[in-house]
Amino acid sequence: GKQKKRSTLTSALCKGCGTCAAECPTVAIEMKHFTDAQIQAQIDAALKEDPENKVLGILCNWCSYGGADTAGTARMQYPTNLRIVRVMCTGRVDKKFIERAFDLGAGMILIAGCHQGDCHYISGNHHMAKREKLIRRMLDKKGVNQDRFRLEWISASEGVKFQMVATEMAEKLDKFNATKVEVAEVSETTN
Repeated sequence: GKQKKRSTLTSALCKGCGTCAAECPTVAIEMKHFTDAQIQAQIDAALKEDPENKVLGILCNWCSYGGADTAGTARMQYPTNLRIVRVMCTGRVDKKFIERAFDLGAGMILIAGCHQGDCHYISGNHHMAKREKLIRRMLDKKGVNQDRFRLEWISASEGVKFQMVATEMAEKLDKFNATKVEVAEVSETTN
């Protein structure tokens, strides 16, 4: 009969971005220190209380997490309802993480990483850019407004850009939630 082939890892060829784990159809690949369970536990904790009023930021370690740090050390104000989950690269962001966050009631999700051509892992952010289409299709199927999801490229030196994006998302979330309250109040008065 046919023998099953097993995939093997050549450690010397691994860039460490985690793209393989995010795209593995059988969920057979596990990244050290950034396992699915660890990332999902951070998402769960970030959205434990009042998730509909939270902006979940999933940030790459090398660029956008640095951008958030730059904003913080420069004492730039950014929204207090932003919750950050750090990953090594946006290539590690699995579509199922986004689905889980929205299932938990996340108000908005920001994925941010290195600018195209500047990825610490060479091409991890290119894989995320391709995966964005799959994520958006999934959001359509779930009936989630596309404006609740955003992909941005923010370098470590762009604290001002990080602050601006986070603030824009928080303001948009406030508008979404205000509209939701207005719709609920109208339906209550018509019943």
